Amino acid sequence: MIYLDNNATTLVEKRVLDKMNLYHSEHYGNPNAVHSLGITAARTMEESRRKIAGLLDCLPAEIYFTSSATEAINWAIRSSVHFRGNRRKIVISSIEHKAVTNTVKDLSNTSGISYKEIRAGKGGIVSVEDMLSAVDDDTFMVCLMAVNNVLGTIQPYEELGKALADRDVFYLTDAVQTIGKIPFSARTSAYDFATFSAHKFHGPKGAGILYIKSGTKRRPFITGGGQESGMRSGTQDVPGIVGMAEAMEIAVGELKNAVPRIGKLRERMANPIRDLGGVINTDLGNSIANTINISFPKIKGEVLANALSESGVCVATSSACSARSENSQRLLESAGIDHDTASGAIRISMSKFTTVEEVETFIEILSNVVRVLQIC
Repeated sequence: MIYLDNNATTLVEKRVLDKMNLYHSEHYGNPNAVHSLGITAARTMEESRRKIAGLLDCLPAEIYFTSSATEAINWAIRSSVHFRGNRRKIVISSIEHKAVTNTVKDLSNTSGISYKEIRAGKGGIVSVEDMLSAVDDDTFMVCLMAVNNVLGTIQPYEELGKALADRDVFYLTDAVQTIGKIPFSARTSAYDFATFSAHKFHGPKGAGILYIKSGTKRRPFITGGGQESGMRSGTQDVPGIVGMAEAMEIAVGELKNAVPRIGKLRERMANPIRDLGGVINTDLGNSIANTINISFPKIKGEVLANALSESGVCVATSSACSARSENSQRLLESAGIDHDTASGAIRISMSKFTTVEEVETFIEILSNVVRVLQIC
């Protein structure tokens, strides 16, 4: 099996698993208990919080542990609604993850919130000017993801944050696809909220982060025992948190070496894809190195992905959270890609574990599959 769907999820590497297992089998105490096992768990959890804060260039008190980035996004948006005053409007981009779009739509149906969706421009890049032009006196929140998971395009999220710094609005960036792919610092822009998910950088599923800038108004998302400074109750998943911190440390530490190598693998794919008559939808000059979104004329993306799967290759037609939906196609069309090309798109996303041999085998399999499908 050749796995090329790493933007959906990644392999949990052995170093991370080994670290996690200690807290499943030996140091398994509840971090809120007062006995020695609990104190050990609590100390380790706070060490992980400090480690993550150092890697994200922020304060430990600004890091809150969640079960996922989806939960973190819901928390950030739903919390902000309570501090909107008389304002009703949220500005989002057309390329946001469904965790953003569906949360905003839900609020528009239940809480009297309105939203303005800004369409991406050429190459799937959202214009800062277009986002800012939609921010008015009725706006209380702006959302722009850092890296789009379908195209891999890097958005001007830092520039937008700086432009919003002197405006009285909350700013949320979905930074899920950044860790291990591009540098990320909480201090380089005026983020009020940023979200992360461990399983996107070789950590465990079920562990996420919400960064909340000091001084940002927030309210509890889950009430109960008062964990996470009273903001997110429930016994923390210490093994998951430990694994997430370990995975992030490894990913950030290996970024400088891993990204150029993965970029060369993508370059290795590009010309053979073009030679087969394929269209490259990703802007290769402004995207994360591991991702390439492609289409083949008159071949549906789902058909191509299924044929590749039968040949032992895993790719995606959209984000895993919206698979078998039209979300990916809508996103591509919003980026100026025509309907037929968008309907034929597949996403190839590599990791640091992807090898030259796997890429060469993939190209061979892709060539055979495409030729057969073109005849059919």
